[in-house]
Amino acid sequence: MSQERFRWEVDPQALEASLRELVERAKRLVAEGRYTRVRLKYRGKPMGPEVPLPALIAMEGLGLLVASPLYLLIANLGVKAFVEVEFIHEAEDRIREGMDLFNDGEVDEAEKKYREALALRHDDPLASYHLGVLLRVTGRREEAIACLERAAKSEIPEAEKAREALSKMSRTGRSL
Repeated sequence: MSQERFRWEVDPQALEASLRELVERAKRLVAEGRYTRVRLKYRGKPMGPEVPLPALIAMEGLGLLVASPLYLLIANLGVKAFVEVEFIHEAEDRIREGMDLFNDGEVDEAEKKYREALALRHDDPLASYHLGVLLRVTGRREEAIACLERAAKSEIPEAEKAREALSKMSRTGRSL
C-alpha cells in the first residue's frame, strides 16, 4: 500500500515517551522511503491538516508545543486514547495526479504519473491497479494483465475489481 498506518496509544501519564515513539517511527520511515506527510486521525476523523513529516520529526526538538491538536485531545479525554497515524508516501500523490489526468482524458500523462508512482514504490498495488486499467483501456493487454495480477494479489479495496477485470479478459480473450 502507499501508506503505512498504525494505531498509536496516547497515554497522558507517559505522553513524552509516547511522542518519542511516534517520532522514532517517523525517522525510520524517512530513512526507508519517500514518506512526505503524516495524517493523524481520532475515531476515523482527521484531527487537523496533514503534517509534513519533517515537522513531525522537529516536534522532538520543539516538544509538545507543536502538537496542539494532540494537547486538545488529551485535555478533553484525560484518559488513554488511540490515534490512527498514517504516513503518506510520495507515490500516493502521483497516483492521485494520474487518476485526475485519466479522468480528464489525458491518458499519456496519467500513464506517466502511474509509472512515476511505481518508480517510487515498485510494489504499490494501487498504482499497479490504475496502470493496469489504463493499459487495458488502451489495448495493451499483456502489460495490463501483469499490472492487474499484482493488484489482484494485494489487500487493497480495488483488488476485487482487478480480479473481475482479469476474469473478463480471460473469458473474452481481449481487452474491453
